[in-house]
Amino acid sequence: MHWFESQLLTLYQLAEAYSLSQKQEGNDILNRSEQGRQKRTEFIEAVQALVNRVINSAGVTACNAYHEGLILAQSGTTPDTDALGAMIQESVRIAQKGEAILHLGEIQQIVIVGGINKIAIITVGPLTLCIMSPKQTNLALSLSQYNG
Repeated sequence: MHWFESQLLTLYQLAEAYSLSQKQEGNDILNRSEQGRQKRTEFIEAVQALVNRVINSAGVTACNAYHEGLILAQSGTTPDTDALGAMIQESVRIAQKGEAILHLGEIQQIVIVGGINKIAIITVGPLTLCIMSPKQTNLALSLSQYNG
């Protein structure tokens, strides 16, 4: 497993821990609330750290993390973060409809290739990670070799 895959695995685990902390039962609401805040903070800090590392990969021009179309973390140069967030949210929504119809299973990744650039969209728990690069960049190779 290369560094990017291991980072994604860590994010999945932190997202799951945060999700579970929100579902805990019991009467101690203050303790549950504090645990939830801690788990959320750990998750968000790990997301920003990953976004900051991904931008050091060869050919990557931007890396953003979105939650429901709103920017959560960013690094690099994105022409319009709000427009990108809206496009990503809509792309994921459409893919999720196809998921049910085509029996794809949970959507994990979408790649949109344009004439100049491409965008890899990766779902990680409650957020969407977006990696932008020139069209010819081999993102799998680039992300497998951390250059930070």
